[in-house]
Amino acid sequence: MSEIESQARNLYAQHEYAAAREMYDKLLKNNPHDDNLMIMLGNCYDGQGDKNAAAEWYDKARRQNPHSLLALTNLATVLYETGSYAKAQKFCKQALKLDDKNLPALINMGNIFYQQSNYDSALSFYRRAYEINSGYYIAAVNLANTYIDLKNYTEAAKFASFATELDSSSVTAWTILGNAQLEQENFSDSLRAFQQAVKLDSSDFWLHNYLSQVWQKMENWEQAFAEGWQALELSGGEDSQHINFGYLLYESSLGKKDSLLKEYAEKWLKKYPENSVAKHMGNAVLNHSIPLRANNEYLTNIFDVFAPDFEQVLTGLDYQAPELIRKCLVRIYPEKKNPGLRILDAGCGTGFCGVFLQNYSRIFGLYGVDISEKMLEQAKAKKCYSRLIRAELESYFSSNKKPFDLIVSADVFTYFGDLQNLFAGIASNLKKNGRIIFTVSENNENKNDYFLHPSGRYLHHKNYVKKVLKQCGLREEFFERERLRNEGDSQVWGYMVSAVKE
Repeated sequence: MSEIESQARNLYAQHEYAAAREMYDKLLKNNPHDDNLMIMLGNCYDGQGDKNAAAEWYDKARRQNPHSLLALTNLATVLYETGSYAKAQKFCKQALKLDDKNLPALINMGNIFYQQSNYDSALSFYRRAYEINSGYYIAAVNLANTYIDLKNYTEAAKFASFATELDSSSVTAWTILGNAQLEQENFSDSLRAFQQAVKLDSSDFWLHNYLSQVWQKMENWEQAFAEGWQALELSGGEDSQHINFGYLLYESSLGKKDSLLKEYAEKWLKKYPENSVAKHMGNAVLNHSIPLRANNEYLTNIFDVFAPDFEQVLTGLDYQAPELIRKCLVRIYPEKKNPGLRILDAGCGTGFCGVFLQNYSRIFGLYGVDISEKMLEQAKAKKCYSRLIRAELESYFSSNKKPFDLIVSADVFTYFGDLQNLFAGIASNLKKNGRIIFTVSENNENKNDYFLHPSGRYLHHKNYVKKVLKQCGLREEFFERERLRNEGDSQVWGYMVSAVKE
């Protein structure tokens, strides 16, 4: 090895990538066909964060030496990292033709399928890598992570445990292990895993959030609040942590931990007086001022955060509102498979109702309105809406010029207390004999028209709903008490309502 090459390697090892690159460039000028020097130049660019330049050099090395496994796998890696999955897959396959036991190529193939949510295919490649080398940490931790997504928590815990044995300093492995044990209700094991992760990285606010969840399950509310508050503070007041803290307050209200609840709710409102989530949920649990409806910023924040997991969470709650609405439609239109209605899905969310509403709207169209852009992105992927509009409902109703035959709204009115303006807007957006079908939660707490529940959602008295419908010129068709969903060990009841514009 020449002195220049030795210096270049030392500089690269010390992360002096720019200086190392200059030396490798000089070496390549004297050895223009050396594919290993091309790879090292690619590594230098990669170290500096220039993935495109790195890919160019790895590709040059591959062209110079088509049998270079290192060139192929490095090229596949940077292409994967820049989102060029098809190209990355192509070069992984070439590497595996040269060596079907090449670990980086197997892991890259698994990663590509994982990013495409093809978890079974991802598992097959991770397993191959693990079978070749059971001491390969990346294979073990990737298997654990994929099993988490598949909700196979037993296997996730097994491979996460292997990963912690292979690398006891891996925060990722301890975190996956903690989550897998939490899902299996092995709370003591989950607690130990998360505590180990926090020892390794005490600045990660999500770890404190996870610890809060475990302490909550163990009914240690003092620790649950302490860790939840730590998560909120460390995050700098991130939306996700405000929402999580709000639901911690709600869960503690169910557990009747009134003194802790009041202490932390007041602390939250004092520290973050302008935060929309704190204002809404803090006041809800303290039962202080009751606004007429949830504010737009709060709704946008909460549903943007929940959008990716929204359907999964609601499925776990045995969410019934869309099915109740679907059955109501079948009852109203028993003969016609496609009655050709112009339909609005008001507060469409991720498109739960859109899947069946499209069957009633193929001629004049199905429109979806929601306040959350992230929710609308999920709904768009279902390809069942003629048009999706980002808007707050009352604002949309006041500006829309073309009325609908049918307006449907599943569990959206639970974010409105006073229904007068909302129902008036609905009536003005319906054709003569047009119909509104919706669900609303039952106020079984008191005799008030509506009540702001500690969950941050409004409950409505049936007499109030009936009164406002009548005032707005909407004649009851069906008004039936139904179970809408589960929350913990409790059932949430409400009403499935159909009303016609007179």
